[in-house]
Amino acid sequence: MNTQSLHLLVATTLLLSASCTTDKNSEAIDREVFVEVYSDLRIAAVETDSGSISFSGRDSILDAFDVTEQDLTLFLEAHVEDLEFMRDVWNDIELRMDRGDQIN
Repeated sequence: MNTQSLHLLVATTLLLSASCTTDKNSEAIDREVFVEVYSDLRIAAVETDSGSISFSGRDSILDAFDVTEQDLTLFLEAHVEDLEFMRDVWNDIELRMDRGDQIN
């Protein structure tokens, strides 16, 4: 998955999530976990020839952090309306990827 496709996917997810009015903050994983998981997923994808991560690779990273796809979605739903917060989250992910800080 190339960067443009990733951004389109994220933007679509955020827009769809905006229709949810339930407060999900209490259910969401914390920011640092989201940043670590998401950047590790992107680093793993970028390191492949195809630019996309395999299902087993994705599951391995999610398992290492003890999170699910649903946890990532809940985080986005919880913070979708806070544009400054999400801008900072994406900036943190980009910085971490630039450094190559893959933990797991």
